[in-house]
Amino acid sequence: MTDRQPTPGPADLAAMSDLIMPMAIRVAATLHLADHLADGPLTTTALATRAGADPSALARLMQYLVARGLFESASDEEERKEGAADQPRAGRDESAAAGRDESAAAGRDESAAAGRDESAGVGRGEGAGVGRGEGAGVERAGGVESGDRGRFALGDGGRWLLDGAPGSARKWLDLEGFGGHMDRAFFELLGTVRAGGPVAAGNKMSLSPGAAESYDELMAERARAEGPALAQALNWGRFKHVVDVGGGTGAQLIALLSAFPHLRGTLVELPASITTAQQHFTEAGVGCAVLAGDLFELELPRADAFVLRYLLHSFEDEQAVEALAKCRKALDEGGSVLVCEASDASPAVFASMDLLMLVLGHGRERTLAQYDDVAAAAGLTRKAIYHPTAGPRVLEYAV
Repeated sequence: MTDRQPTPGPADLAAMSDLIMPMAIRVAATLHLADHLADGPLTTTALATRAGADPSALARLMQYLVARGLFESASDEEERKEGAADQPRAGRDESAAAGRDESAAAGRDESAAAGRDESAGVGRGEGAGVGRGEGAGVERAGGVESGDRGRFALGDGGRWLLDGAPGSARKWLDLEGFGGHMDRAFFELLGTVRAGGPVAAGNKMSLSPGAAESYDELMAERARAEGPALAQALNWGRFKHVVDVGGGTGAQLIALLSAFPHLRGTLVELPASITTAQQHFTEAGVGCAVLAGDLFELELPRADAFVLRYLLHSFEDEQAVEALAKCRKALDEGGSVLVCEASDASPAVFASMDLLMLVLGHGRERTLAQYDDVAAAAGLTRKAIYHPTAGPRVLEYAV
């Protein structure tokens, strides 16, 4: 962890501390604005109806997102298309082109430039609503108007907010899902730092049903994306029975059992996730045993491979040692405990995740040496490190 970021200046600090853009993007994600515009431009009223939002307030949000390049005003988009279509015939009739009214063209140029300077420059800095608030019905930067005459289109940058876009950004940013639960926890960071932890720590069982379902969905999508890389990262052929501890709805086990049909699999997970996991196993055509309950209250089945993926960072050291000790107790001779956790190779990412674990009220990120210490306290010794092409590194521990 030696790489350091360049020293930020005042402008960098202002950009780093800005909350307008992060919250505007999250509201756009929560309202599915990109999906509503995927089939073409909509008026403000039509978009508001689909999104369940107030037209006037939504228009102001959209104007900001247009200024930041995620969406477009439909008039801008049409003007570009018309300009491109007119370009080949520009030489046919110079007088007609000139006769389009020089004063109108000049007026457009002046007002558009002024509007851009005022709303884009001021709106991005200290007065986000100043250049746009005084004339709600007057033409704004880029020709966007409030009310029915304002029309918006999906920009190239906004396509990352489509529900099916790679990376699932929209789902992670949805304020009504687990991503929103994590984001809101940071608003209590001051109290957490003063007190040494949040007032109310929790886990998946303490989430609302919607947030818990969102958590499982997000973890499953990540496991589906990273599972094949994990299957290729080490020799799974030497194992017979793999137990996935805290494996969510089974996406990781499905990847392993599909790649190595000889393996027997067992999922250990909280009861709330079991029904969905069983459905996923049936749909994938893989047979897998399921053990529902709290890890610290269960007796784990005998196996020669235990996988703990993104699990130990949810525990403080005492709990992490206990979890590993339970796996060691159930480990067949010659077996391994595989700990899949983020590497500390990127200091900024590592520190961000560690701060997230702090505000969520449980666990911490650990360096390689710290994981080795926790494992040693559970009677395990590291024998190998694997680096899949996607996902966390894999630390293999054995007795």
